[in-house]
Amino acid sequence: MDAADRLRYFLESAFARMFLAGLGALPERCGRPVGRALGRLLGAVIRSRSRRAADNLRAAFPEAGEDRIAAWVRRMWTNLGEAAWEFARIPTLTREEYFRSVEVEGLDLLRDSREKGKGIILFASHLTNWEWTTLFAAYSGFSVAAVARRMKNPSFDAFLTRVRSDHGVTIFPHRSAVREGLRWVKEGKVLGILVDQRITAGGVQVPFFGRPAFTTTMPALLAIRTGAALHGVSAHRAGGKIRIRVHPALDSASAGGDAAVLTAEITSQVESWIREDPPLWLWMHDRWKP
Repeated sequence: MDAADRLRYFLESAFARMFLAGLGALPERCGRPVGRALGRLLGAVIRSRSRRAADNLRAAFPEAGEDRIAAWVRRMWTNLGEAAWEFARIPTLTREEYFRSVEVEGLDLLRDSREKGKGIILFASHLTNWEWTTLFAAYSGFSVAAVARRMKNPSFDAFLTRVRSDHGVTIFPHRSAVREGLRWVKEGKVLGILVDQRITAGGVQVPFFGRPAFTTTMPALLAIRTGAALHGVSAHRAGGKIRIRVHPALDSASAGGDAAVLTAEITSQVESWIREDPPLWLWMHDRWKP
């Protein structure tokens, strides 16, 4: 990295951090609507992403008319802006403030799995607010780590890692995630993995909304190898709160040691969550690229 790149990364990171600090300082009565408005503005500016989201929604829901598709795209951007305001709050967020905005269902399932001593793997998706979806376990007394892709900007990546780790979530870069995740789970701890992005290296194609999509096999492989409990975690907006649901553990043994079979089951469960309220998912991602 040359001096010009270092300067550019520093300035980009400084601007992003100042923007997030200002956004996060807004109280809820104005911060949430400001976030929603910023999301809609972003969707209008990045039209190529809006078009991709609309194309993906049409393919997934061929019965939906154009008016519904357009409304879903707008709501997707609104949710993304709202999630941005929520993320901006994290540096100063307290546990009490968090649980005033979040309701968790199924926490007893995690406690039961922890008592078995084999570790827990949580698979989640880019649904509603994935940053807040991880926090509930750390705030509930679990030792939590999450797998994250490194940002291109190393300065901003370091900022994100610090924000997450300050709230009890250890971050494993995706390139070393299998080794670190295996060690972590064997120690009886909780590992969170987002499973709805396109992954070709170490991934398999499984059905997702009726089309094959490259998907990570990491949760399946770790569960098969360690016997860890494999729980899905979904999140939806309802009544002004984020409702997080911990789903019953999948029976990884039923896959017969086949990670592709278990990955297809995981992906099917993720699809069912998204179908509950489609605009809360990140449809602008090129999920079905060959």
